Amino acid sequence: MKKRILAFLLAVSIAVSMLVLPASAAGNANTAVQLSVTLNAMDGSQQAALNAVVTRGALARMLVSYSTYRESVGSQGTVGTLFTDLPGTSPYAPYVRIAVQNGWMNGYTDGSFRPDNAVTLEEAVTAILKLMGYKMTDLSGSFPNAQLNKASELGLRNQVDRSQGEVLNYEECALLFYNALTANAASGSAYGSSLGFTVSNGQVDTSSVMLKSLKGPFVAGDTVQLPFVPKMVYRNDKASESAELNKYDVYYYSESLQTLWVYTRRAAGRITAVSPSASAPTSVTVAGTSYTLGSSAVASQVSSLNGGGVGEVVTLLLGMNNEAAGIVTGEEADSVFYGVVQTATRSLVEENGADVLQKVSVMCTDGIARTVNVDKSLNFPQGWLVEIKVTPEGESVEHIDDRRVNGTINTNATALGAAALADDVEILDTTSEGVAGTVRPSRLSGGTLSDADVRYYTTNENGQIDRLILNDVTGDLWTYGVLDDVKNLINNVTSSSSTTSTGTTTGTTTSTSSSTDAASIAGDVAEIVLPSTGDLLWGLVDGSIGSSVWESVTGSTDKLASYLLKLGAANTSGGLSTVLNYLGSGADYVCYVNGKQTTYKTSTKYPVLAGGIAVGLSTSGKVKSMRQLMPAVIDKVGAASVMSGGKKDETADDMQVYLWSNGQYFATSLPKINTEDYKLIGWYDNFGCSGGRKIRILVAVKTN
Repeated sequence: MKKRILAFLLAVSIAVSMLVLPASAAGNANTAVQLSVTLNAMDGSQQAALNAVVTRGALARMLVSYSTYRESVGSQGTVGTLFTDLPGTSPYAPYVRIAVQNGWMNGYTDGSFRPDNAVTLEEAVTAILKLMGYKMTDLSGSFPNAQLNKASELGLRNQVDRSQGEVLNYEECALLFYNALTANAASGSAYGSSLGFTVSNGQVDTSSVMLKSLKGPFVAGDTVQLPFVPKMVYRNDKASESAELNKYDVYYYSESLQTLWVYTRRAAGRITAVSPSASAPTSVTVAGTSYTLGSSAVASQVSSLNGGGVGEVVTLLLGMNNEAAGIVTGEEADSVFYGVVQTATRSLVEENGADVLQKVSVMCTDGIARTVNVDKSLNFPQGWLVEIKVTPEGESVEHIDDRRVNGTINTNATALGAAALADDVEILDTTSEGVAGTVRPSRLSGGTLSDADVRYYTTNENGQIDRLILNDVTGDLWTYGVLDDVKNLINNVTSSSSTTSTGTTTGTTTSTSSSTDAASIAGDVAEIVLPSTGDLLWGLVDGSIGSSVWESVTGSTDKLASYLLKLGAANTSGGLSTVLNYLGSGADYVCYVNGKQTTYKTSTKYPVLAGGIAVGLSTSGKVKSMRQLMPAVIDKVGAASVMSGGKKDETADDMQVYLWSNGQYFATSLPKINTEDYKLIGWYDNFGCSGGRKIRILVAVKTN
C-alpha cells in the first residue's frame, strides 16, 4: 500500500503553521532561512551549510525568488550562453538572466559573470536596494557608503553583523532579504506588499501567497500520482527526505512552488459531540478535542442521516491545522498513542442513577491532548506514562513502564546513537508534573541524552525510533521572565523583628535580648538578599558583580534557609521563632513574562533575587519551583547566538528582550536596540537540562 514518489527531495526546514512571521523574528535566522527555502531562494544543500559563503550565482537566485519574477523561472528552459563563464545549462543561468536584465546585478567588462565569486556585504545590499526600486544616483554619497547607510536606514542590516568588505554567509543573506520585506521600497510602501504578502504592524503574512496555489486536502489511496516532481516536501510540518506516501496519509501540493505537504496525524476515539447539528455537522469532538470537518464528504460520514455521529468509534485523518480531511471506521481505525497524564478528574453523573465518571487527559507524542473515560477505581497520577488504545469496541488507558535509550543526536538530527530516527519521529518533552510539549528533532541536534533523559521510546517496522518521550531535556517547559519585585521577602523579617523589639515583659523576663538578635538577623538577611535590580544590572555591567559571585550566591537553593536557621539556632528566646516565621510564609513574585507583568503568589520562599528567573508550573498553573538564571554580559549578538567573554551561547527561539530604564522593564526587540548605546545582559538556564543552557532573557541597559 505504498507508492514511492521518484524525486530527489531536498531537506528543508519550515513549519506551515508558522506562515505568519513577526517582524521580531527578523532577528531569528531560523525564520529567515525557513522563508528563503519556502520561496526556493535556497535549497537543502545551502540550508545544511548556512555558514558557507554566498556566491554571485546564489545571490542572483535569491534576488529572483524575492521578486515578482519568481514563478516565471521554470518557463525559461535552457537558455543560450549568457556570459563566458556561465553556460545556459548552468542551474543559475535563468536567475542570472533575470537579475541582469532588470539591472539588479551586472557582469564584468571582460564578458564574465564570475558566478562562484563570494558576495560582500556592499554587493548584496546594493543589489537588494535595486530590487526594491532605489536608484543608486539618488543616494547620498558614493559607493559603498551610500548603499550601506541606506541599508541601515531601512533596517536591512538588522542582526547582520558584517562590515564593508566582509563576505556574507547564507544565514546572513537570508536575513537581509527577510528584513527587506518589511522595509519601505522606493514606492514608499513595504516591499513585501509588492510580492503579494500582507504587511501590517511590522508583520509579514506569507500565507496569502503560499496558500493561493495550494491544492488539497487529498487522502492517499493505494497509489498516488502527482502532476509534478516535487523539489520540497514537508511531513507533519517538518522537513522530510522521505518520498513515501502511505495509505490514509493526508496530502496537499503546490505546483508553482513544487512543494508537497504530507500529514500522518490521527485523532482516534469515540465521538462525544457534533456541532451544530447531528444531521449537518461541521465539527466533531473526539477524545475531548473538537475538530473541524474539512469537506462536505467528511461531514456526510459523520451525519446522523448516514448512521454516524455520537457514540461511533472513529479515526480522523488530520491535515493542516488539524482539520479532519477523512474518517476511517472499523478495524482499520485501530490506533495506539503514547503520552503523559496531565490531569485525572472525577465528576458525578446521574443519567442512570448516581455514579462517578473519571476522565484522564493525556498529552500524546503527536502534540494532541486526548481525554478518555476510564474506570473510576483506577488511579492515574499526573506525570505517569500511559498508552491509549483505540479499537472498534472503544478506548482504554494503561500505565507503561519506562523504556530507556541513550546516545548523541547527530548533527542532522537523524539518529540517536546507533538508532536511526524515523523521518516523522514524534518527540515529547515532559516533567514529573505532567507538563509536556512537542520537540522538533533539530532542537536536539548535537546533544547527548542519558538514560535518565529518556522515559520511553517506540520503533517502527524498520527499527527506527518513531516516538520519543523525554524527561525535561530542553528546559523549554519552564516559564522564563525577569523578576521585578518580591513582596513579603525582607519586609516579613523586618516586621517580625520590630514586633519583637517592643520589649514586652512576661513576669520578670523581658525579650530585649531576643529582639536584638531578631533585628540582627533581619539585617543579615537584607545583606544576603543582594542586590536591587538596578544594583545587579549595573554591577554586572561594570564588573563589580561577576558571574562566579552570582553563582555562589544563588547556586544552592538551600543557602538562604540554611543561613537563617544557623543564625536562629544561636538564639533561644525569639530569634529562631522569627526565622521560622520568615521561612514558613510565602511571597509575591512580580515578574515580566513575555512582556506582560505577572505576579506569582507562593506559600514558599524561593532563592531568586533579581534578574532572569525560571518558574516551574504544574498543569494547573501552580508554582512548583523557581530557579535563578545565570547572567552573562554580552559582547556580540549574532543571528541565533551571542558571544560573552569569548564564549558562544545559543539564544532560545522564544528569547525575551527587555529594556531596563528608570527603574522599570520595558518589552522590546533586538532590532530596536542600538548596541552602541546599550550594554546587554543575557540570562541563561543552568540547572541541568541536557538540551538547555540557552539565553532565555536579554536585558538592555542604557549606558548614556
